[in-house]
Amino acid sequence: MNLLKQITKKGVLLALAIAVGICAFVFTFLYAPEYARSVQVNSINSMMIITFLLLVLIFGIILGRTKESIEVITKFETNLTDREKEIVLLIIQRKKNIEIANTLFVELSTIKSHINNIYKKENVKNRKEII
Repeated sequence: MNLLKQITKKGVLLALAIAVGICAFVFTFLYAPEYARSVQVNSINSMMIITFLLLVLIFGIILGRTKESIEVITKFETNLTDREKEIVLLIIQRKKNIEIANTLFVELSTIKSHINNIYKKENVKNRKEII
């Protein structure tokens, strides 16, 4: 279920990024030559450029994380239980054990047991190797 939500989110963000790119391209080549004669660089234009660049950065971060989550699910698809897969995704989000326990509404000792099982099944020694 989470996989479908992430793919949909990725598709929407990618479509939005493409639409913004097309709009910027059309403006640059169709309207910019006439518009450039009357435009002065001021603080409002600078703020608009900074806002645009921040949006592009945020889309990049979100798309990157979505791709990372999908890769993790496919990599750990082999022999982990559904609960262990959820815990792996939360570990990759750099959540602490207590945060994972609170998110999944279980005891801290249960999370520690799941993490030890993940370590054994995937032959890793610590969280860094999972990430």
